[in-house]
Amino acid sequence: MKHAKDFAERATMQSFLNCYLRETSHFYKVDEFYDALSTYDHVISCPLSSQGIELLIPINYWSLTGRHLFHFPMYYKVADSPLLPLDYVTLTSLIIKEILLDQNKSGSEDELVMRVLLSKQSIESTLNQRYEEREELSEEEFEFIETEQSLLLGHLLHPTPKSKQGLSERDNETYSPEWKGSFQLHYFSAHPSIVIEDSALDRGASELIKEELSADQEWLEQFDHLVLIPVHPLQAMKLLEQEDVQNLLLRGDLQYIGPAGKPFSATSSFRTVYNKDSEFMYKFSVPVKITNSLRINQQKELDRGVEVSRLLSTAFGKELNTHFPSFDIMQDPAYINIEGVKGFETVIRENPFKEVSKQATCIAALCQDNAFGGKSRLSAIIHGIARREKRSLDSVSSDWFKEYLDLSLEPMLWLHHEYGLSLEAHQQNSVVVLEDGYPKHFYYRDNQGYYFSESKAHALKAHLPSLNDRSDTICSDEVAVERFTYYLFFNHLFGLINGFGSSGLIRETDLIDMVRSRLASNEHSDSSPLIKSLLNDPVISCKANLLTRLYDMDELVGSLATQSVYTMVQNPIAKEVKVTHEN
Repeated sequence: MKHAKDFAERATMQSFLNCYLRETSHFYKVDEFYDALSTYDHVISCPLSSQGIELLIPINYWSLTGRHLFHFPMYYKVADSPLLPLDYVTLTSLIIKEILLDQNKSGSEDELVMRVLLSKQSIESTLNQRYEEREELSEEEFEFIETEQSLLLGHLLHPTPKSKQGLSERDNETYSPEWKGSFQLHYFSAHPSIVIEDSALDRGASELIKEELSADQEWLEQFDHLVLIPVHPLQAMKLLEQEDVQNLLLRGDLQYIGPAGKPFSATSSFRTVYNKDSEFMYKFSVPVKITNSLRINQQKELDRGVEVSRLLSTAFGKELNTHFPSFDIMQDPAYINIEGVKGFETVIRENPFKEVSKQATCIAALCQDNAFGGKSRLSAIIHGIARREKRSLDSVSSDWFKEYLDLSLEPMLWLHHEYGLSLEAHQQNSVVVLEDGYPKHFYYRDNQGYYFSESKAHALKAHLPSLNDRSDTICSDEVAVERFTYYLFFNHLFGLINGFGSSGLIRETDLIDMVRSRLASNEHSDSSPLIKSLLNDPVISCKANLLTRLYDMDELVGSLATQSVYTMVQNPIAKEVKVTHEN
């Protein structure tokens, strides 16, 4: 693709700079422009005071929700020197240095710079690979796996959205979702005595795995008294190098079988794989660092998935379904593992998209900027509805968003207030099924992302007395509110609102007003710390992806309260914010 390098660099600069602006607020509007900037209506200055450097950024679209679009080139100047154009390496290095000087710290700056470089290179190679399919990214008709593999730019408010460490170029092309590869899973057979498994279903994990392979019954018969464990191909090679695995192989308790069964494809999470004809997906541990974390399933996460499945099978689940029949929590009802060995942790996830794969998309894929300059998928859908219904874009957008809040916000607020159950519902964890372009059904997915508020844990334990025995999911109310605020509001709803606004479909203020009105009219608005904070606090705690990355924190390690950095940012719901830069 011509200009793939330029596109990748600009996407990298935009996401990195937006993180810095959100997390520090170190910028102001410039009233007097330099000659090189005279053609732009709006410019901001970011003074890097500790270095005596000024960044000058022309604004294309200014967002109330914090993800702005910039004109290129951007510029910087040192003291009285002339303006110089910024490249992504210079921008990254200057900002990282400024943060460290400002806080009098030394962090993992070399690690962060390396991941920025890797992310940019990954984006560039993907753009070259997917160029011929560029029009498909804006089509109104799509399958679940197509949208899962369409996130060419990654998390739009992350400093290293497409960084992957531990992958060769060939492996990246084979196993990364944006490369659309498919592959067989690898299998080990194990003596039952070394296997750990649990299931909330009427069949054990080992039985479910064999059922998935039942098409080759003759081949299966040789493993009648053994347990089969699927692993990701990347993990298989890693496991065979481990001394504890080699010891089990020598003892005969474990045997490496190799690739078998039908082909699977990576979903947007990389380590969760999908086959449209399979009853289940698998979520594996893989020896790859993606964005912030080494992607290893923790035992408490395995237990958490089964625990939530058991909870949903009680009267609690029936109550949720009665109140909100179009809202579902995708279950991770079973897992399998090898005792005392790291790397075999395998989650078995239900696959609701076996029958309804059409028009199913995670919100991240809807909002993703079109990497080739065309419409986002969300924009294409809204334009299509407006054309068919002969209505304006803003009226269609307003109705679409209202229906989406009915499907998503209302049930998640209910769970939070009635049971203290807060979901880590970021854009990638949130899947919506559309009908005639409009939201019809919502699915939440992620066995990592549950927070049980301490003060209301008894309400859940009334349905499931063993709650939290092994899952380590109960946390303080303050942590639950902080995480829920970030994932559902800042990441998810504000990201969706930004997708509408930056595509010129409707003003962000109109959709923010709609969210504010929903919160104010909620029956818990007078007593809920969450709602009172969102309605009244001008600044609010928000996850700081850049600082989390700079301090090299692995978000899958540690307690729920200490996995990432949070900082105070402007709250667009709390008060009207005058739009001075929006087109």
